This record gives sequence, C-alpha cells and structure tokens, in this order.
Amino acid sequence: MKFKYEVDVLELKEVHEIPDAWNKGDFLKLLDKIEYEDANSIPDNELKEMTIMALSDLEPEEAAELVLEVRLGEKLTVGQRKNLSEELKDDRLWEEYAEISFHEELFNVGCMIHWAYPRIYPYPDIVRLKLGITSKNSESKINLQNPTASFLARLLSDGMNEHNTIFRLFKENVKGNSFPASEDIIWKFQGNDFKEATNSLEVTIFTSWNWVDELKGVDQFESNAFADGQIDV
Repeated sequence: MKFKYEVDVLELKEVHEIPDAWNKGDFLKLLDKIEYEDANSIPDNELKEMTIMALSDLEPEEAAELVLEVRLGEKLTVGQRKNLSEELKDDRLWEEYAEISFHEELFNVGCMIHWAYPRIYPYPDIVRLKLGITSKNSESKINLQNPTASFLARLLSDGMNEHNTIFRLFKENVKGNSFPASEDIIWKFQGNDFKEATNSLEVTIFTSWNWVDELKGVDQFESNAFADGQIDV
C-alpha cells in the first residue's frame, strides 16, 4: 500500500456532549415550538438554561418529541417520534437505532432531554478520541493535510482486530474506494495544523463507543488508510 501511517492513541475518554452541537438557532427553534414568548430577548448566555427550563415544564414525552422534531424534522413521522420519546428512556439509540445516519442527532436529542429530565432520561455518553498520526512516506501526507471522514474511519478500523464493528458492517467499503457511511461513524473531528517538521497531525474525533470500543487498551498501531477515490480497484 502506498499510504503508511503510525498512529498514537493519545486519549480515549468518555464525554457527554459534542461541542457546539446545540447553538443559538437550535435553542430559538425549540423555544418557538414550545411557544415561549419573547425568546429573542433572552441573552445568548442564558438561552441554553432557559430552553431547558421551558422543556422541563412540559410532560417528558412531549418534550422529547419536540426535541426530536427540531433535530430530525421530517425524517421521522409523528408516530416514530412518539415511539422514540419512550425508547430513549431505556435504550442507547445513538448506538442501536437501525438507521445509523440518525445516531449523532439521537445523541444530541438525548443530551437535551437529559438536561431537562435527569431523573427520567439517562445521561448519554460517547467517546472523545485524540490521535497523533504520523505519515511514513511522502504520499501519505495528503491525508494529514486534508483529513476526511472516510480516511479516519478506515484508520480507526486498522487499529482494531478484524472483528471490529466498522469492518464487520462495512468490509467492502473499508477495502473499496467509496465509504459513504464514514460520515455517520466520524460524527465530528478537529485537527490542528499539519506539522511539516514531523509529518504529523493531531486529530480529535467524537463518535459512539459502538465504533471504537476495541481500541480500549491500544496505545499505538500502524495503518494503510486512504480516503475515498485514492486507490485503484
């Protein structure tokens, strides 16, 4: 393989929120659904707290349905929202729901309704993963200078055994040239500037434990990961 990397696992930590997953626009949409008066007059630094308070005045299931409507809109029917508002009390839907493209938003929904109803809805958890990635040849630099979800998902798979969830579900995509589901595996990532002196990049990834649980106990691994469209098949 022309792409070669050495990867150090710098952090594998449980977290309970994705930075900036909820913003001013989201809070205002939710307050509008709740029919909260004069929401636009609320100072920005108080919006989150006021939204949580407004939600907590509703019945828990009603609040959950409104949050689902704001975050997933017409992707869910009224009946589905009703069912999910109950299932979120007991199930880790951000890992278990059949449609994986919904996982990230189901986690964000879980966060909001937990903030409003901490005794009814569980505290959802995901993983923040920090990697130090070093390219071992000149061809490999391109994916550190411009990392993509498809590259990072293949990279994570390389760090685990062949029975890992990513490889089991998407073996053909991992080996092939197109991996559309990678966008649903790598929920959010942030990389610092590529360091020419060391040919390295540090990247922080937010995702569910479902995808990376087998990385527990792994400190370092090698990878031949590539981004979509970079190999001949």
